[in-house]
Amino acid sequence: MAITNIAYPSGSPSLQDTLWHIFDSNITSADLKYVMDIYVGGTQQVRVKLYPEPTTGIGYFDAGPIVRNTMTYEWLTPNNNVLMCEPSVSGQVAQTYQYRIGEETSGVTTLNLASGSVIAYNFVAPTFKRKVSDLSVYNGKAMTNRPRTIEAGLGDNIYIPVKDVSGLVVSTYNASNVKIADTTYSLGSTKAFGQLNIGSPALNNPTSVITSAVKYYLVQIGTSSYQVNLDCNPKYESYNLHFMNHLGMFDTARFDLASRLTMEVTRKSFTKRDYSLGATAVSYYDANNKYVSSKIDYLNKKDHSYKLTMNAPTDAEYEWLNELIDSPQVYFEQDGYFYPVSIKNNNYEYSKYVNNRLRVFEVDIDINQTRYSQLR
Repeated sequence: MAITNIAYPSGSPSLQDTLWHIFDSNITSADLKYVMDIYVGGTQQVRVKLYPEPTTGIGYFDAGPIVRNTMTYEWLTPNNNVLMCEPSVSGQVAQTYQYRIGEETSGVTTLNLASGSVIAYNFVAPTFKRKVSDLSVYNGKAMTNRPRTIEAGLGDNIYIPVKDVSGLVVSTYNASNVKIADTTYSLGSTKAFGQLNIGSPALNNPTSVITSAVKYYLVQIGTSSYQVNLDCNPKYESYNLHFMNHLGMFDTARFDLASRLTMEVTRKSFTKRDYSLGATAVSYYDANNKYVSSKIDYLNKKDHSYKLTMNAPTDAEYEWLNELIDSPQVYFEQDGYFYPVSIKNNNYEYSKYVNNRLRVFEVDIDINQTRYSQLR
């Protein structure tokens, strides 16, 4: 008995897509079943027994649903370092799993006749060119689809991920477009995956580089280059959303127009009699003229939402911002704290200037921090 490992996921496959394993056996028994074991970190996740295709005898197994359930999305560690964290390929930016293929016939099970290891990456299969795109195009550059121009305020955190990068160079310019200085930041070694902060809080740690004298600065990350324009006197208070992009790492979107905070209250109550019984009379109010309530609100739960508005994005920014709408992990930054939020928008239009002219971008978020009033 032997298993032929015909095909398995290779290159940099997406674990958010199908992960097909195809195999064959030299046994032609009518009761043949293939036995597929999936292991992650030495722990068996599943054992599946499946019949081969009737006409060819070939076995097919999609490991995607199993591997996706082993991922974690809580790995981001916001801080004022240029290199904030390095997500691993063991459940963060990717997952490494082992497969073992066996067979069962005539009631006898033989395990692990063929085996191997696969690294599947946490990126979203694109709308077009499915199974064509992979992560190799991001080698040695920023791991993001955001446009090359970034609007930011002095003091804003700007998250951007990288792949196979060892450092970056920041060139600052003054209001006369004259270069002030070049500053090199080393990451210590080439990082397979690195979550960077290229905002002024990180670039100024420990030496002040981005000051009020800087009009804009250029950031060279491997073969990627970004221009960060500083808005030193904004009309409105701006807010940043840090979100997991389609490549499985974090980007930052800045909302710099008027924003509105709303509160929704859910009440629970019960009714009671609106009078009190005295020794000689039935009273509806007391000696201080305070009436007896006929209903008690014993629990008030409140949830907050924000409507955030971004100044008219470019066509390229509209193309990129779709990744915010369907992001599984979004943080709202407020006064140095990072609150998990949910995006309420269910529809998205890839707006273009030729169709809609200048058009602001709005997003509704729920602050996932329920609060309760006093319990009566």
